[in-house]
Amino acid sequence: MQKYIHEVLEETCKLETRDDRIAYLKENAFKQVKTILQLCYNNSIELSLPYGKPPFEACPEGREPTGMTKVFAPIVYCLKSSKSSQVRKEKIFISILESICEEDAHILCAAKDGTITTLKNKKYSKITKSLVEACFPEIL
Repeated sequence: MQKYIHEVLEETCKLETRDDRIAYLKENAFKQVKTILQLCYNNSIELSLPYGKPPFEACPEGREPTGMTKVFAPIVYCLKSSKSSQVRKEKIFISILESICEEDAHILCAAKDGTITTLKNKKYSKITKSLVEACFPEIL
C-alpha cells in the first residue's frame, strides 16, 4: 500500500543524516510527493491561487480518494498559464484538498505557498530546496 505524502516527509525528517534522507526520499518519493516538492521549490511553476489555506472540508477519516495517482492531475488547471477562470482554479484546488487526507491537504497548501519548512512548528524543516535538488534535480 502506498504511503501518504505526510508519512514520507515525516520519515524523511526523522533520519539523522542528509545522506540517509536523500536515500529514503529517492526510494519513497512517488509522483504525488514529487509534485508537492515541485510546487514548493520549482520557481518556474506558478499557481494562480491566493496565498494561504482556502476554506475546505477535510476528507473524512477512512475515506480516501479512488486512484490517488490521478488526484493531483487537475492541478494543471490552476497554473497561471491556464485559460481557466480564477473561480474555476480555486474550485479545482479545493476539490483536490477535499479528496486527500487532511495532513496532506495542509502540506499541499504549504507547498503552493513555498512554506513547507515552516509548517506545523517546522515539522518538515529538513525538506529543503537543497535536499530536493540533491534527490531530484530534474524536477527543479
